[in-house]
Amino acid sequence: MKKEGKTVVEGQVTAAAPMGEDGKARRRFIGRAAAGAAGAAAVGFPMISVAQSPVVIKMQGAWGAKDIFNEFAEEYVKRVNEMAGGRLRIDYLVAGSVVKPFEVMDAVNKGVIDAGHHVPVYWYGKSKVA
Repeated sequence: MKKEGKTVVEGQVTAAAPMGEDGKARRRFIGRAAAGAAGAAAVGFPMISVAQSPVVIKMQGAWGAKDIFNEFAEEYVKRVNEMAGGRLRIDYLVAGSVVKPFEVMDAVNKGVIDAGHHVPVYWYGKSKVA
């Protein structure tokens, strides 16, 4: 059924006339707008392939430089740094570098240092459940 330049197909109205200049201009505008939006979105995303500086964690131990536990801590730091592939770096500090050995846990809690290497026996006076 035809009705004033339009074709009715099962209850739907579609354009019967070929697209004029207005339709082409509209499509061109929509295409350019979509391309512009995609470009703006791409610029807004961070460049993942760009090398970033590693995350650095300051970790202090509760051990003197010649203590066997200090050697364990240094070996741990070495392994983690190798496995991180340059994305993470732990800087290990011996006891007393920033705080006293029995203050390491409090310093981590307050954000003075990022991590501590000590034994849980130091927690007995800090936590009721320890």
